Amino acid sequence: MSEIEGKKKSYRQRKIGEYRCQCCKQKQEFCWSCPCGFQICKECFEENKWGMSNGPTWICPDCERIRMM
Repeated sequence: MSEIEGKKKSYRQRKIGEYRCQCCKQKQEFCWSCPCGFQICKECFEENKWGMSNGPTWICPDCERIRMM
């Protein structure tokens, strides 16, 4: 295995690549993303907004980082 194949993708490479919601497990055109790797689609985000968001920010449930929308 070469270095490139075994190397973990950076946040920028994951951001450019495909999106897969970690709640519904489906490929999506867009997901809200965190640098830790957590991704959530718009539909799942709306269902869980009450526990994740307080307006213009949302809190990642995996690493608890505060993210801007």
